[in-house]
Amino acid sequence: MINLLLKINIFDDNDYKDAIESSLESGQKKILFYLNSQVTYEADKDLDIKKCILSSDYLIADGYSIVWANKKILNKNIEKVVFTYSYFKFMRELFIKNKTPLFFLGTSKENIEKAAKLEMANFPLLKLAGYHHGYFDKNLESDKIIKSINESNAEVLIVGMGCPLAEKWIIGNKDQLKPTLIFSVGGFFDLLSKEKTSAPKWLYNSGLEWIFRLIQEPRRLFKRYLIANSCFILYIVKNMVFNQKKINDL
Repeated sequence: MINLLLKINIFDDNDYKDAIESSLESGQKKILFYLNSQVTYEADKDLDIKKCILSSDYLIADGYSIVWANKKILNKNIEKVVFTYSYFKFMRELFIKNKTPLFFLGTSKENIEKAAKLEMANFPLLKLAGYHHGYFDKNLESDKIIKSINESNAEVLIVGMGCPLAEKWIIGNKDQLKPTLIFSVGGFFDLLSKEKTSAPKWLYNSGLEWIFRLIQEPRRLFKRYLIANSCFILYIVKNMVFNQKKINDL
């Protein structure tokens, strides 16, 4: 997991905004992934997933667990940066100001259509170049989806298909995709469609935001949080003990 923590290169919202603006201005393709306890757990189980995460241009701490791990293991203070909050806080406004065309890819057919319609109705100046659900055959239909994305002339591709599916699909097709910025965003579209609710702001940096999500989706998330969070905490404790032993041996 150390390699993943060392890969993080967005440390707060200002870094994030600067990276987005400079990438759009230069036109150089950049891939942005997020790191949390679930992603580190998946990467630990599957080397291919880890390689995908490390292949990103920007890696961002999506969970308080990663902020905590950076402090405990690397002695670095960073901030949690979540796509959903950043999109509502400044990103959407930035895209509108720059007339940046977007493409939404992910979630169910019903939810992506609802998310797209709500955005277009509430923010008519936002350039939504196209959208498509994430439940397509990745082996048989990817070429068609990529063609649709490229022909839309979207400069930003937002992919919400969950980890590790989104990361593998993005890295596997990055050379064919034309958008400048490509994000993997988890369940963003389910929030955008209002099918799910964001946690209150006061929970954002409390380390307890996961409880709010667990209450919303207990069946889907209980096992995920139980296993991933337990493994993550165990790793941190083992690393701290190992580091302390090294210090005592000096």
